Amino acid sequence: MKIKNLIFILILMTGFTTISFSQNKYLTTKDSDKEAIDIITESQRILKEASSLEFDYTYTGKTKGDAPVIINGIGKQKSNKYYIEMGDKTIYCDGNNLVIYFSIKNEAQINDIDDSAGQLTPGAVLNTFDTDSYIYVLAADKKVKNKKYYNIIFKPVDKYSDYVKVDVLIDKNTFLLYQIKMIMRDGSQNILKINSIKMNQKINDNVFIFDSKKHPGVSVEDLRMN
Repeated sequence: MKIKNLIFILILMTGFTTISFSQNKYLTTKDSDKEAIDIITESQRILKEASSLEFDYTYTGKTKGDAPVIINGIGKQKSNKYYIEMGDKTIYCDGNNLVIYFSIKNEAQINDIDDSAGQLTPGAVLNTFDTDSYIYVLAADKKVKNKKYYNIIFKPVDKYSDYVKVDVLIDKNTFLLYQIKMIMRDGSQNILKINSIKMNQKINDNVFIFDSKKHPGVSVEDLRMN
C-alpha cells in the first residue's frame, strides 16, 4: 500500500450504527442534523485553537479475506508542523519540508508538502469530511468503557464516493475525537482510535525536523518536483 494512501485512510473500531438513509429525511446536505454539525464544529474549533497536540492512536485496517492490519503510533502537531510515527515509518513536517523515514530500510524520502500527508492528525481527520460533501446524522449516544460519546454518521453526497458511511464518536465531555470508522465501497474498513490526547504542551520545533545524523548510513532520496 502506498504511503500516501495509508496516511490518508488512517482513519477508524467498534459497532457500526445502522441508519436507513433511504428515508426521505436524509437526501441532501440541507437535511443534516443541526446538532450533529454543531458538535463537529465545536470539536474542530477546540483542536484548531490548541497551540499544540500530542496524541497516541491505534489504526486498524480490515480487508475481506485478509488479516487485519493494526498499527499503534504517536503524533505531535504544532501549527502546520507535525510528527507522526506509523510502525516502521515516521513522518516529519517542519512546515517547509516533508520527510518520510523508513526504519527497516534506513531510508529517507524528501517530498513536496502534501496536505493529505497530515490526515492522521485529529483536526485534519474531521476537516476531511466537510458539510458540503456529507450529510451529518446524529445517532444514539454510544457508551465505551463507562464513557459516553456522541455518535455522528456521515453519508457522502457523491454516490461514487469511495466511502459508504463514516461513523464518528466524539467525547461528550471534552468534544474531542475518540474514534472514526470508515466503511469503504469495496467492503473494507479503516478505523482510527485516539487513545489519548494532550493539548497546549510545549513542543520543541526540532521534533518536526528529520536529523540524518541520528541515523548513521541513512540513504536520502530527494523526490521534490521543485
